[in-house]
Amino acid sequence: MGETERELLPAINGKLDRLIAVVAMQGRSQDEQIRVLRNLGFDWDSVGGFVGLKPAAARMRHRRSTS
Repeated sequence: MGETERELLPAINGKLDRLIAVVAMQGRSQDEQIRVLRNLGFDWDSVGGFVGLKPAAARMRHRRSTS
């Protein structure tokens, strides 16, 4: 039996979030990408994965760019 709509909604939501993040990052510097992703509510693990850094490195870059 297939998944119900309620079971599919979280998966669809997660994929839409990732798509929005990729579009929002286009043409921006790495520091701007980090800022945009955090403003969209992504955690540091996700931010690091999107920008190609370890989560702690992404967090440090963000702190340096906002201070």
